[in-house]
Amino acid sequence: MKRALVVLVGCAGADVTPPVSPAMPTVPDAASGSPLVSEAIPDAAEVPAEDRASEAEEVVASSAATPDAPEVWLRGSTHVHAKASGDSSEPNANVIAWYEDHHYDFIVLTDHNRVSELDQASDTRGQITLRDAHAGLIVFSGIELTHNPVGCVPVGDRSRNCRIHVNLLGPTARPGGRLEWAERRSHARIDMYRAALNAQATLGGIAQLNHPQWLWGMTPELLAELARRGIHLVEIANSAFSKWNLGDATHPSTEALWDAALLRGARLWGTASDDAHDYTGHGKYPAGGGWVVVHARREPRAILDALAAGHFYASNGVVLERAGVEGGALVVGVDPAQAGTYTIDFIENGKRVESITGRGARRAVPAAGYLRAVVQRDDGKRAWVQPVHR
Repeated sequence: MKRALVVLVGCAGADVTPPVSPAMPTVPDAASGSPLVSEAIPDAAEVPAEDRASEAEEVVASSAATPDAPEVWLRGSTHVHAKASGDSSEPNANVIAWYEDHHYDFIVLTDHNRVSELDQASDTRGQITLRDAHAGLIVFSGIELTHNPVGCVPVGDRSRNCRIHVNLLGPTARPGGRLEWAERRSHARIDMYRAALNAQATLGGIAQLNHPQWLWGMTPELLAELARRGIHLVEIANSAFSKWNLGDATHPSTEALWDAALLRGARLWGTASDDAHDYTGHGKYPAGGGWVVVHARREPRAILDALAAGHFYASNGVVLERAGVEGGALVVGVDPAQAGTYTIDFIENGKRVESITGRGARRAVPAAGYLRAVVQRDDGKRAWVQPVHR
């Protein structure tokens, strides 16, 4: 039976290249409560006939491509910029070459306010990728919906500047040039994010909330509401904005914000990204500082399905062998090929309930609420295991 894509509504660090373990991981099973999420695909009548036909062909092709292929760990970046973004100087070919040279399996090209093709001769309308998935690195279509207003409510820092940035991963529409989508009449952040959701409904793709604490202004209540409305991926570790990830004396860290939203019933999966703009070893936002590792078949639709379902972990350097539910317990294990000393923290309903020094650990999933884990190496690098529910 073909598995349907669940479409959800909705900027870098050191050059680190750990290998991705081929060992068989575990992922959240039925007992972990993989989310039932609402579909936000435009009605067929709203999509041009040629796009519907192209998308149908792509779905059939992808579902039939490797039905018996094994699910493996696949390393990818969900936040990547190239020259078309306007604040990067790298052509697409150089960007792709960097991620291929550093052993990634997939990237999402998320230029500012445009769905970029890889070259002017391309026409990938109706598809979730920008080139043949068998050509090497899988390159997903994407866009960073980017709006930088002044004077948002809730308020942010003293500058009054705001950052409303939402990535769409794998949109099938290809609007020409720069997309105008932003809400400019209201100062309410929820209205601005609603405009991003409206754009998602037209373009397609899975939504990811980017660097939520940049210039502050995000609250647990707002984050939980965005999850309720269909944004289910949130950057908890954007290496380009590490200062804002950590929080300060009066603002929570992105992890604390994540927990606060989870405690309010939100179903949110945490991602790490490099938000790369620079690929030559210089520049303000270099590549390689954060990524996700998905458990899926090496096939585009399966990768997006796994992201939507939370079947991945996020990392800025730690490589895992196991990350998921076995027999009612969350089981975490570090790849045996990796050096270093590790601490595994279990976070249950917002509180650290156990801290273990070692390369593997397990803890029973609570009867109510959620359990997640953070694995930290002695050099400070981390991996974040997604929350699971009974």
